Amino acid sequence: MHSYNIDFVNEVDSTNTYLKSRIKQGFAKQPYAVSAGSQSAGKGQRGNHWESSPHQNILVSFLVSNPGEVVSLSWLNHAAALSVVDVLTKMGVKKSAIKWPNDVYVGERKIAGILTENIVAEKRVRHAVIGIGLNVNQRKFEEYKATSISLVTGEESNTVSVLHELYDSFYQRITENSTALLEEVNKKLYKLGENVTFETNNRIEEYEICGIHASGNLLVRSAKDIIQLEHHKVKWIH
Repeated sequence: MHSYNIDFVNEVDSTNTYLKSRIKQGFAKQPYAVSAGSQSAGKGQRGNHWESSPHQNILVSFLVSNPGEVVSLSWLNHAAALSVVDVLTKMGVKKSAIKWPNDVYVGERKIAGILTENIVAEKRVRHAVIGIGLNVNQRKFEEYKATSISLVTGEESNTVSVLHELYDSFYQRITENSTALLEEVNKKLYKLGENVTFETNNRIEEYEICGIHASGNLLVRSAKDIIQLEHHKVKWIH
């Protein structure tokens, strides 16, 4: 029988914030996760709000201790995204794709988001906190183009069972070779080989998506060359 080191809390501001406080208190040791029924201040990339109906979805943060140098942590995002894809596949959601830098889509709708935050000391990341929001049973979404496992499969799922699957997959994935993780992510990359419009340097540019670089940057083909886009400097338009 599996054992799961998971703290279940009814409501928090965000699971990432809660887990970071547990680290500071000295109570958190890998493998360890915090799962909440609801979040009052759930957030995504760029501080965007993460919409989730209470107790309908998975809101979880995983702890990874001493993951390495600051510059080489894109593999954690890759491991997290692939763990979501693993779970979706097991649940009968076949055609998922990883949208750079931190989302998982089914078709043109978002089913999961990832937010990685690092605790740094002396130029090393002492702990990484990987937050994952996975839409499971929610069927109505107000603000975003979103979907859920239930909407795709037509069936409700036991969120605790899905969480256990995600826990197992995540902690397995982080043991895998970073190059192999990157290769797998690139095979599942959203819009691979398609032209996509981005806003960058206050300009609207269209590029062909070619893959993700080992640095975590997006490789795109411009009119002249293949270049890298950094996630904090660009915004998806369509």
